[in-house]
Amino acid sequence: MNGGGMSWIPALSGVWPWVVLACVPVGIVLLYFLKLRREPVEVPSTYLWSRTIEDLHVNSLLQRLRNSLLLLLQLLAVLLAAFALFRPGIRGEANSLGRMVFLLDTSASMQAPAGDAEGAGQGGRSRFEEARRQIGDRIDTMTDSESAMLVTFSDRAEVMQAFTSDRNRLRDALDRCEVTNRPTDILGALRAADGLANPRRTSEIGDVNDVQVADAMPAELMLYSDGNFGDVTQFSLGNLQPTYVAIGSGAVRNLAIVSFSAQRDLQNPDQIQVFATVLNTGTSDESTEASLYIDQNLVDAASVKLEPEAQTGLSFTIESSDAVALRLQLDSEDDLMIDNEAFAALTPAGLVSVLVVTPGNRALELGLTTPKCQQIASCEFVTPDYMETDAYQKRVDSGRDDLIVYDRCRPKDSPPTNTFTMGELPNDDWKWKTESGALTLIDIDRTHPVLRYLELYSLLVFSGRAVEGPSGSLTLVESDVGPVMAIASRDGYQDLVLGFPLVSEDESGDMQANTNWYAERSWPVFMFNVLRNLAGAAQSSGAPSYQPGQTVMTRLENVLESVEVVRTVGQGRAESLGKQPVGAGGVVEIVSTSLPGNYQLIAAETDQVVDRFAVNLFDARESRLAAQPTVELGYESVEATDAGIEVRREFWRPLLIAVLVLMALEWWFYTRRLA
Repeated sequence: MNGGGMSWIPALSGVWPWVVLACVPVGIVLLYFLKLRREPVEVPSTYLWSRTIEDLHVNSLLQRLRNSLLLLLQLLAVLLAAFALFRPGIRGEANSLGRMVFLLDTSASMQAPAGDAEGAGQGGRSRFEEARRQIGDRIDTMTDSESAMLVTFSDRAEVMQAFTSDRNRLRDALDRCEVTNRPTDILGALRAADGLANPRRTSEIGDVNDVQVADAMPAELMLYSDGNFGDVTQFSLGNLQPTYVAIGSGAVRNLAIVSFSAQRDLQNPDQIQVFATVLNTGTSDESTEASLYIDQNLVDAASVKLEPEAQTGLSFTIESSDAVALRLQLDSEDDLMIDNEAFAALTPAGLVSVLVVTPGNRALELGLTTPKCQQIASCEFVTPDYMETDAYQKRVDSGRDDLIVYDRCRPKDSPPTNTFTMGELPNDDWKWKTESGALTLIDIDRTHPVLRYLELYSLLVFSGRAVEGPSGSLTLVESDVGPVMAIASRDGYQDLVLGFPLVSEDESGDMQANTNWYAERSWPVFMFNVLRNLAGAAQSSGAPSYQPGQTVMTRLENVLESVEVVRTVGQGRAESLGKQPVGAGGVVEIVSTSLPGNYQLIAAETDQVVDRFAVNLFDARESRLAAQPTVELGYESVEATDAGIEVRREFWRPLLIAVLVLMALEWWFYTRRLA
């Protein structure tokens, strides 16, 4: 960036426009030489000769140009117009590295009003519009020797324009930027900028053998955001010189719904329990009404009154036996409307399908047929030789079962569904760590849903082995010899493994107990947790919620060729997002989730709703709208600065006004001459 001297930014690009402009004054001068035109007139002969000699002097191209005020005014007007096209101006004093990286925040909080920040909020702009305006003004002040790139970020970064000195390309990229409904993660945008300014080496160890593959190219990192994102750690700015332009005000009004869920009562499936949390992220006391809707019908409401940073929980109990779509709305207008509305969905209460492969296990059968388990699951018991039949293979390929339990046996190939294996390994990715022997349980992970509400320290295990799962497996129960219960992911499915069986056979082949777990109260609770979380019984009543922009992976119970995705919002508005193909095992991948609402998957063959899910913001940090005075970038605290990093005063407008004045004077003199 230059100092305080005069600078020029040509408005015309290319050679030919300037050639044409240079020909204009030449043409004006030629018109003054060639403007005389003679008409034949009968005159006496002696008079004719004298006038002819005078005309020769007048029409000669080599004569001296007569003094003409009109000609001077016309040439001066053209000259001033040419200067105006160069856009002369004076920059404010600032330093420049010649390269700039514009980081534009497009997250949901940028939908809030720009507020009363200096230079912002004019005309009721949103923060995103104000940030885009300021970036546009900065692009207009660039010289031909400067280059810039534009990166937008929400929960992901996108390079809208790579480094260029072409201001038109930067403006076009800026026009393509759009605000989103997503939360904020600036790390991806910083890494995109880091590729320019910081050199890279051929190895991670900085020794003398390293070879530098790129020179350091410092750049100005110009961040336009309200600063509502987490501190960035494990990142070094290096040669990036950050400037944080805070967009927004410190005084805001906002009530936000940060959680909203619904579930059926397992004892009474017709009864629905609804829970919500409302947080005041503003700087003033707020009060409003929270209205609950089911399929666009108002069913209940509650009053909300909160001080700044206070929150409250809301609960409702309603009766409905059908599949329903719920919506909670705060009846107030504040600075951010996207978090004033939340969605939840309920699927029809139904049974999950469970296949149990066992040579015989009365304790397992009792654990899966308790009254609570029978309300959520339909279990079918078969012997291990069933796995050798075509019926088993067809059943597995169809994706009919939500869970398969293998008791002291294993399949040849892992099925495309969740599994629970007891006393055996599910596939070759699992290994035994010890030989069989007595076990003592020493630690359990009660935070995992499968082990919720359980106490296992009093269990006796006569024979068992420690297991070792594939990379990424999670140990749920630890014994004195190692993990005896673990869970791991497999191609989108879950495999739960128990390192000891409930029963075993003695030397005579008679069945005997291998543990006292089946006699404990924790055993039916454990099997109920397995059905709810591995078989999906918990999801059969309450549909999951995702944040805007997340990819949704769902597995359907029946294999369908395709489903139609339909989004429903307030006032009963529904829009189709097109048809989605159903992959192997009934897996459907949905990427069109940028807008909040209730989403339905409708079977193309039967027009029935086969699955539901909701999309909500649910991000307390994103709902906190007060512009941050400082941000932490790579262990460096960056304070907010004024938007006017550099001011350039241009003079082309006064020049054009002067051109208009000269043209008016020229016309006035011309009309007086004619008079």
